[in-house]
Formats: sequence, structure tokens, C-alpha cells
Amino acid sequence: MQSRICNRNMTPLLLGTFGGLGAGAVLLLLSHIAPRFGAGAFVRDLDQVCVLGHDCSRREAHFIGIALHLALSLLFGAAYVYGVGEGVVSGFHPLPLTLYALVLTIVMGGIVLPLEGHGLFGVKEDGWFPVDLLVTNLLWALLFGLFMSVVV
Repeated sequence: MQSRICNRNMTPLLLGTFGGLGAGAVLLLLSHIAPRFGAGAFVRDLDQVCVLGHDCSRREAHFIGIALHLALSLLFGAAYVYGVGEGVVSGFHPLPLTLYALVLTIVMGGIVLPLEGHGLFGVKEDGWFPVDLLVTNLLWALLFGLFMSVVV
């Protein structure tokens, strides 16, 4: 028996994937140009960069961070559209997108950031990091909703 998603048109899932990737790419671009306008760096410079137990250069760690950010954005976009297709989420309206941003904040702050060594919700980096995380996820949800409103 095939999965339910294979029995349907894959176009919405593909659009959600690209919508999530696009929202992540816009936020990534903004995070790279913000320091040029005096915003400073989000994360402190650590003495030695370590990825999966191996020492690596800052450039390698930066590339891995970019790839991880874009992969998660793509995955989160696809998951949201899958939820819409399955009837779990009621569409691309502000309230469900805001609730989804809260879920993303919990997933990122409770799972991804501790695995990256930033502590629960990034508090090892800064006491305000959880607020930054929530605002970033709300912006991602807003951009994702805007992208999806254009194509759906």
C-alpha cells in the first residue's frame, strides 16, 4: 500500500519545500548583511570550532551551519504543507502560521541548539537568544506564508 502523500498531487509539497527554502534563504541573507549595519554577530566566537567531534576551520563550520539552516527551512516548509494536505493545519492563515512558529521555536530550542552546543534555547550564547529564536521563527513563518500565498 502506498503512502497517502504518494496518492496525491506532489506539487503542493514541492511548493512548500521551495517556500520553506526561500524563507530560510531570505533570513540567511539578512543575517549575513546585518553585521555590516552595526548589528553585531549573533553567536560568540568560540576558541575552537568542533563539528561532530572533529576540529574544523571556521569557514567549514560556517558552511555546515548554512547547509543545516537551509535544510531545516526546507524540511519545515515541507512539513507544514504536508500538515495542510492531511488536514492537520487549516491553511496559510496568520494564526496557524504563528502556532507553527512556536512549534519550530520549541524544536529548534529544545533539540537543534543543544545538539549544536548552544544550550537549551541557546542560553549559553546569550540570555536573549530565546527571544531572538522566537522572532526569527515568526519572521520565517511570515515569509513562508507570503511565499505560499503567491503560489497557492
